[in-house]
Amino acid sequence: VVWYAYERAKSIKKARISSEKFWAKEAEANSTRKKSMADLTLITIPLDRLPITSTDDEKLGEYQDFITFLSEKDIINLTGISNTDLKLEYGVANLPLLTHYDQCYTHLVRTLQAFAQLLYDNGYEAECVPVLEFAVETGSDISTTYKLLAQLYVKNGEKEKLMLLKSKTESLNSAMKKPIDRMLQEFDL
Repeated sequence: VVWYAYERAKSIKKARISSEKFWAKEAEANSTRKKSMADLTLITIPLDRLPITSTDDEKLGEYQDFITFLSEKDIINLTGISNTDLKLEYGVANLPLLTHYDQCYTHLVRTLQAFAQLLYDNGYEAECVPVLEFAVETGSDISTTYKLLAQLYVKNGEKEKLMLLKSKTESLNSAMKKPIDRMLQEFDL
């Protein structure tokens, strides 16, 4: 009982200190003035590299139209960066705009994955590769993107591309980094 009381008190104290640190950081972030966002990299969608063509498939057409729509938007990958850290770095006034950029990014990578999967499911394996490759280039952390691309590289005997794909996970800023890494280790030529 004494040991339990000691451990409980220690845990409560640790949680209180952690909470105090968080709220102090949040207070500082909320008082940060607007700063330049010039160091952020906008994502440009290379429509000429993607299989955007006329199609009779309604769902393929929807994905293509949405990707084309997103190509006119400002898109930034802010995966793994907390709102508090964004406010500290760029100011509280920039948070709504940064959130919008990141939401566009989330829509982009989800649409790219769905588009590539539909292409693959309809037998257009070669066409889905550049879609998946672009998603990986943007820093996507959707594990099925990496898995499908690795499967296609193995099927096509592209060892160099598979090795490059495995190395791409090093730059991921996401909680999915380790699971994607482990999953890719299963693939070998």
